[in-house]
Amino acid sequence: MGTVYIKMFLRMEISMKELWKYFEKNDHDISLDECGIQQFFPNQAYAYNTYQNFVLHYIESGTGYYEINNERYTLSAGEGFIVRRGTKVTYYGDKENPWKYYWVGLSGRHLKSYISLTTIKDSVVLKYPDNSQAASIIMEICHFTKNNQDSSSNTVWYKFKVYELLWILSKEFRDKDYSLELPQRSYEEITFDYIQSNYTKRMTITDVANYIGISRSYLYRLFKHKYELSPQEFLQEKRLQTAKKLLKNTSQTINEVAYGVGYENQLLFSKNFKKEFGMSPTRYREMTTEHE
Repeated sequence: MGTVYIKMFLRMEISMKELWKYFEKNDHDISLDECGIQQFFPNQAYAYNTYQNFVLHYIESGTGYYEINNERYTLSAGEGFIVRRGTKVTYYGDKENPWKYYWVGLSGRHLKSYISLTTIKDSVVLKYPDNSQAASIIMEICHFTKNNQDSSSNTVWYKFKVYELLWILSKEFRDKDYSLELPQRSYEEITFDYIQSNYTKRMTITDVANYIGISRSYLYRLFKHKYELSPQEFLQEKRLQTAKKLLKNTSQTINEVAYGVGYENQLLFSKNFKKEFGMSPTRYREMTTEHE
């Protein structure tokens, strides 16, 4: 009877978790350790001594209860709670309207210094502002992870999103008594990460400049000074280097490769490819095949 109950409980646990993803730990200044989505059943509960470094939760719907430090908090949609290493916590969904929440777990050498600049540095629960961008980023990270397989090309995207989340938290939960501001990332660094994460999309450098909030000419000067090539040259280099790998390692057509790296026009893709590498995409594929 006990075995049957355990098996039923495990099946229940699996069915309730839309996502529970652990990422490979690293020694970065800031890193994403885990993320997840879970819809609770009525009165479903967790109780444990926490081992995670810092886990930020956002409640999308329903109601639940969070117990920590001999305090019990009733939380509902638009609110959240934080799990920190070394604390004993209990949390569970409401009997009538159990909650559904999203979470991201963070760590890194500099995480504490970032969080210390916000009002959540000592908080155990929080109320997200209406239309919270932080909540949107938490959900975006979770949905992206749910819908995409592991890939080294996603690493920069995750890094960009974690820093964006910390930046938004510093705005939405700004500690007015703290005189320092978060370390600023330069426009050119944001541009570099943005292109790395979005080069497959149909975009122009004007789109990037508008996203960052500066003029294209100013962005050009900053980027050229730091990286010794223009944003447009970097975008094209990223697309064409990726195209070489696709031509060599896949059976995609030239048109599919062009579209897959952000080109709407195959002729333009072929022209740029030949200018960069001295041969057409078709010839490059033939040459790599001949040497196998």
